[in-house]
Amino acid sequence: MDFDALYRQQAPAITASLAKAFGARRLDLIEGAVQEAFVSAIESWDSDVPERPGAWLLVAARRRVIDAIRRATWIAPSECLDELEAPAAKPDGDEDLLKMMFVCCHPAIPLESALALSLRTLCGFPVPALSRALRLDEAAVEKRLTRARQVLREEHAELDLDGDTEDELSGRIDGVLRTLYVLFLEGYSAHAGDVQIDEDLCHTAIRLNAMLLASRFATPRGHALQALFLLNAARLSSRVDPAGNLVPLDRQDRACWDRALIAEGMEHLGRAAAGNAVSPFHLEAGIAACHALAATYAATDWPQIVALYDQLLALTPSPIIRLQRAIAVGRAQGARAGLRALEVLVGNDRLQNDPVLAAAIGELEAQRGDVRAARASYRRALELAGTAPERRFLEERLAAL
Repeated sequence: MDFDALYRQQAPAITASLAKAFGARRLDLIEGAVQEAFVSAIESWDSDVPERPGAWLLVAARRRVIDAIRRATWIAPSECLDELEAPAAKPDGDEDLLKMMFVCCHPAIPLESALALSLRTLCGFPVPALSRALRLDEAAVEKRLTRARQVLREEHAELDLDGDTEDELSGRIDGVLRTLYVLFLEGYSAHAGDVQIDEDLCHTAIRLNAMLLASRFATPRGHALQALFLLNAARLSSRVDPAGNLVPLDRQDRACWDRALIAEGMEHLGRAAAGNAVSPFHLEAGIAACHALAATYAATDWPQIVALYDQLLALTPSPIIRLQRAIAVGRAQGARAGLRALEVLVGNDRLQNDPVLAAAIGELEAQRGDVRAARASYRRALELAGTAPERRFLEERLAAL
């Protein structure tokens, strides 16, 4: 039994179900109960795995929540215990997850903290993974999580959002969309582990955003995000080979790309054009469309991609976007131009431990014939690589020099 995979699959839904039953204000207690249930499963299942492991874990975690609430009422008898006697409500799966995202994006919680809480609670990200995904140190992540849970307690947050006004819920959309964005990206290219792609995370983000788009909270930004998801998801099967090794864009078999997903993505991109506002999601979806619609790697419109990155930088002046733009410049204008764009990023605090920067420099140095510099950069990237497929890819590049 792969308990890590089981945790990623089951813990978010169980957490959301218990938050609906006992209140999101008890999120810290619920998370502890879910973790205890998994520990109990590891210790007791051995080879005798229940037929429905998710149901077993839900019951075990629910009992622990009830016991914890009862113990708390003995000390400070201010809670109503009637809810503990009610039968367990049937989990609503994705609907509960989406509601929980809105709860995590409570207006009293800063957006960055809401993002960390959503990914921790609903996606099962451990703190080290959050640290890598959000590019924060682990202590900062822990601090944000603690404060966010405290806000939910103080605000007596519930999973039932019927009491919130339309304006209050609409104000949370940015946080929900950003959570879905980071969730998809982590599935599309993991920061650590033995595999580079987690298709389940990608498809969860697509499903939840589709639910959002089918609700009263559909927005052009949401359609742009769905376009970005679908256009990138169309290439998932070609990004790694059967052994799990990375396949770079110029070697991918475009015959394997999912044309139905590309068509659906372009439909969402068209619907995203409603209104006058252009969001970062619109521009990133435009970049994804340039890749998806190119018949061959050589036919990729790199100048257009650079132009879209220029617009994206004007909206989101982040070093990550600057890095992606610099890589595109190298493809559009050649190795020397790409290296000039990358050089200004060397030493940036947010990129100092990013293997992509070192690998990009290594690739461009190799293209212009400086083998020594290319090897040094690839070795640096290898030191920083977080996943096994990344390390194998970089070792292959080094061996080829």
